[in-house]
Amino acid sequence: MLGLFSFICNMWKTSQLIDDVQISMQMRPLTYTRKLSELWVGLSTIEAKWRSFENILSPDTYILGSVLPSKDLVQQILQLPSDSTLYWESQWIAYRASTPQSEHKQRIYLKEQPTFIQFPEDLLEANSQALTREITPNTFDLNALDERGNTCINSSNCYIDSSASITGSILDASQGPIFIGKNVTLQIGTYMQGPAAILADSVTNLGAKIRPFTTIGPGCKVGGEISASIFFPYSNKSHEGFIGNSIIGSFCNLGALTTCSNVRNDLKPVQLYNYATNKPRKTGCKSFGILLGDYVTTGIHTKFNTGTVVGNHCNISGTQFLPKFIPSLTWGEYPHFSPYRKNQAAENASAWILAKKQEIPENLPSNIEQIWKEEANARN
Repeated sequence: MLGLFSFICNMWKTSQLIDDVQISMQMRPLTYTRKLSELWVGLSTIEAKWRSFENILSPDTYILGSVLPSKDLVQQILQLPSDSTLYWESQWIAYRASTPQSEHKQRIYLKEQPTFIQFPEDLLEANSQALTREITPNTFDLNALDERGNTCINSSNCYIDSSASITGSILDASQGPIFIGKNVTLQIGTYMQGPAAILADSVTNLGAKIRPFTTIGPGCKVGGEISASIFFPYSNKSHEGFIGNSIIGSFCNLGALTTCSNVRNDLKPVQLYNYATNKPRKTGCKSFGILLGDYVTTGIHTKFNTGTVVGNHCNISGTQFLPKFIPSLTWGEYPHFSPYRKNQAAENASAWILAKKQEIPENLPSNIEQIWKEEANARN
C-alpha cells in the first residue's frame, strides 16, 4: 500500500496545468468561472486532453493551462532539464521546478509554434483543427439509421454512439468528420455538416442546422443555424436565429430569433473588447460573432453586432443592435440597461443550473461579488 501511495504522489497531475495571469485576463469573461485548462476545444476540455499523459510526465513539470498537447510538444517537455523553462517566443509553455514559479531563468526555445490559446479567436481556430484531428469514426448500424429516415453521407467518416437517437436527419461528413455523442437526440430535419460534434446528452430541435467547425457541448439544446461556434456545456439556443463564429458560455439561454452578425459589411478585421486593456483589440480575423460569458439570457429578437462581448450574469434584450461590449451583471432592454441585482442574478443562475440537473457551486455568490467589484467602472 505504501508503494502505491508513493507512486500516486509522484505522478504528474492535471492540477499542474497553470494559469497565465495575462492570458486569463484576455480570455474573460470565460475565465471568471473556470481555469484556462477548463476551456472547451474539440471534443473535450484542454485538461481532459492532458490526462492521457499523466503517467509519463515528470511530477515536477508545470504546463501552461491553455496549451494543447501534441506528440512533439510532449516529447520536448519530457526532454526539459530540471529548473528550466520551455518558451515559444515571449510566452512560457512549460517548466520543471519543485514548486510553481513566476520567474523563469534558464530558457529553452521551441522551434515550432505549439497550439495554445491567448485570445478568444484562438479558441475557435483550435476548435476547427481539433475536430478534424480528434474524431475517430466507429462502426454503427447504418441500416437502423436508414430505417429512421436518415441520410448519412460518407458514413465511414462518422462516430455515432449507440445510445444516440437520430430521426429524419441528414449527416454530411463529405467535407469533415461528424461526432454524435452519448444520449444525443437529433430531431427531425436536423442537418449537420462536418467537421462538427454534438456531445453527450445534447438535443437538436426540429430543423436545426449545424454547420462545419461547430462543437455543441454536453447538455445543450440547440436549434436554428449554428456555424463555426463553440457552445460550452448546458446552454440553450432552441429556436430560429443565426449564431456564427461565436463562443457561448455555460448555462446561457438565447431567446427565439436571437441572431448575431459575424462579418463586417466592409470586410475589415473584427475588433473585440479586451478585459486586459479595457478597450477594443484588433483580432486580425474577418469573422467573429459574439463572445458570451456564463449565465447570459437574451430576449426574443435580440440582435448582436459583429464582435460583441457580453460578460457573465446578464439578462438582456433589444430589437436594435446591442452595444459591442456589455459588462457583467447587466439587466434590461437596450437602450435602457441597468445593473442586475446580485441576489437576483444568483437566483436566476441557480434556477438554470437546477433546470439542467447540475449542482449549484458553493462559490456562486462570492464569484458574483468578485465580478461586481471588478467591473464596477465598466457598468458606470
